[in-house]
Amino acid sequence: MTTIRRISDSCLVVTDSSGATLFDPGFFSFDDGPVDLNDLGEIQRVLITHEHRDHVQPEFVRWLIDRGSDVQVCANEAVAELLAGHDIPVTTDDPSGISSEDVQHEMIPNGSTPPNRSYTIDGIMTHPGDSYGPTTSAPILALPLLTPWGSTTKSVEFARRLGPNQVVPIHDFYLSESGRAWITGMATSVLAQFDIEVVPLDWGESFSF
Repeated sequence: MTTIRRISDSCLVVTDSSGATLFDPGFFSFDDGPVDLNDLGEIQRVLITHEHRDHVQPEFVRWLIDRGSDVQVCANEAVAELLAGHDIPVTTDDPSGISSEDVQHEMIPNGSTPPNRSYTIDGIMTHPGDSYGPTTSAPILALPLLTPWGSTTKSVEFARRLGPNQVVPIHDFYLSESGRAWITGMATSVLAQFDIEVVPLDWGESFSF
């Protein structure tokens, strides 16, 4: 059995027979997030898509390492350099069962496009980070729905292009509960026409298969 749990925003935990993998431990989940992190259980792998603090909070990564027995942190060179300043070791190689694709972050308001690494737990889920650049997806795609660097329209088109069976909405922490529901409902109605199921998860919610 595999379980996908949404902690908040872009932070997800995927638990399968190989253990628990946490994606993008950002500040919203750690600083004042709505989920008690003590309920996470032990994490074996931490995958970080890029260097922005809503996707990597060094204190959160350190907390995960300190409470685990053998936590492996994986990221690109930019994140590795950031975390080196906090004495946190990072591997830029893909661990067993994980594949990655290096793409650019979509342009943000200041004009920058930092490096971004899309990660896939083979056969389960793809987390694209903040990019529409990935060219393939596992059966489940974590889909940014409303972002400073994109739009719901572009995100829906991205999902249509990759063609997963299901999408789990992410990257919407700044919306109210009703705002998240409205945007998710819009994406649900469109993607259903292409046989793509939207699986909305609120903070702390999970689904298993």
